[in-house]
Amino acid sequence: MHRLKFTGSLTKDEFEKRCAAQRWWYHSYYFDNGYAVRGDYNIGADIADYGFPERMDGARVLDIGTGAGWFAFYFEQLGGDVTTVDARGYCDFDVYGRYYYPQPDSEGKTPDRYLDDGTPVYYSPVSGAFWIMREILGSKVKAVNARAYDLRQEMFGREQFDLVFMGAILCHLRDPIGALMAARRLCRGRVIATTPVVIGEPESEVGPRQYLPYTEIDNITWWLPNEACFRHWFLAAGFRDVDVSKSITLRCDVEHRDPDTGRITNENQTLRVGTAVV
Repeated sequence: MHRLKFTGSLTKDEFEKRCAAQRWWYHSYYFDNGYAVRGDYNIGADIADYGFPERMDGARVLDIGTGAGWFAFYFEQLGGDVTTVDARGYCDFDVYGRYYYPQPDSEGKTPDRYLDDGTPVYYSPVSGAFWIMREILGSKVKAVNARAYDLRQEMFGREQFDLVFMGAILCHLRDPIGALMAARRLCRGRVIATTPVVIGEPESEVGPRQYLPYTEIDNITWWLPNEACFRHWFLAAGFRDVDVSKSITLRCDVEHRDPDTGRITNENQTLRVGTAVV
């Protein structure tokens, strides 16, 4: 298992007290000095299976849908110049049956913080953990609030990104191809994205298909593609050299159960990794 370097100065008691300010941690954090905060998923347990470079020195990296931020700090510790993107909250989510995106203030939401230039920042349901860990580590990772579809180059300066990563968010988007198109506009290298796929529909035997299976149990999760469809999402967005053959495990760390049904809501998941170049 990969343990992040602890680059902060807090004592263990101070670290734990600071982390306790965030009720829900989506990503677990394990550090080389023994500090830890456990969350829904332990990304570090299987990070070697994603196919990321061993070093990212000088590379510009964009983490779209950073959530609790584990990948962003991992990329930074590999030497990357990292920027994250996350939603302002459920107002920016694609919610099944909702025909518009409300503004945060219409739901009584006020900015959670302001950047140095006065730009307001809103936390998604899990991104408060990112900001806590950013401060603890003294990280320089940059952050932007936006929907994946709305990303454009002027938000990030003149240079494109060498690597764009989209970790398990395509399944939460009504238009995964549109999100990949936006990622491609920002990229001069390659994009890596993960998503669940239909088991038992190999591309060699079945054509592209995608299903809408979650409507009654999860109104913020949308498409479940088969292997062929996942590859065609990238091709439709204008990528080449697409590879969707690799799988990874999204590994449950702290188990959560639905209080009404008793169903485990974060059991181990097998995701397919898609890699493509512009």
